[in-house]
Amino acid sequence: MDFSIDTSTIRQIGILTRDIQEATQQTAAFLNTAVPDIMTSPEYELTRAVYRGQPCTARIYQSFFNLDNVQIELIEPMDDTPSIWLECLQRDGEGMHHVAYEVKNMAQAIADLEAQGIALLQKGEYPGGRYAYLDDRSKRKMIIELLEND
Repeated sequence: MDFSIDTSTIRQIGILTRDIQEATQQTAAFLNTAVPDIMTSPEYELTRAVYRGQPCTARIYQSFFNLDNVQIELIEPMDDTPSIWLECLQRDGEGMHHVAYEVKNMAQAIADLEAQGIALLQKGEYPGGRYAYLDDRSKRKMIIELLEND
C-alpha cells in the first residue's frame, strides 16, 4: 500500500463487549495479569467526536491491557447514543471491533485511506491525541483505527 500509515506494527486491538466488568475480569484471568481499571471516555466537550458526519456525544467504558507487543482495549457503549461502537455491537455482536495503527499526520492518513475508498466512520480526540475509525470491511474485513499522539 502506498500511503502514510506504517502497517508493520499493530498498536491496538479493540474488542466490543456488552459487559465490561465481566470481560475485563475474564481477559485478565486469561492473560494472567492484574485486572486494569475500567475508565469512562471523556465527554463531547473534550472529544469533539464526529460519527458519520454528525456530532457524537456517545461515551464508552474502556479497559486496557498493555502487553509486550500490542494493547488490547475492551469497549462497552455506556448507553444507546449513536456511535460506531454501538452500531457495530448491534450489527455484529460482541467481539473484535478494530485494529489500530499509529500515524504521525492524522489528516493525511485519513485522506490517503479515503482516496482508496476506505470511508471515515468516526473521529475524535482524547487527552494527548486523536483517533479515527475507517471502514475497511469491504476489502480487509475490518475497521481500521488510526491513533495520533501528541
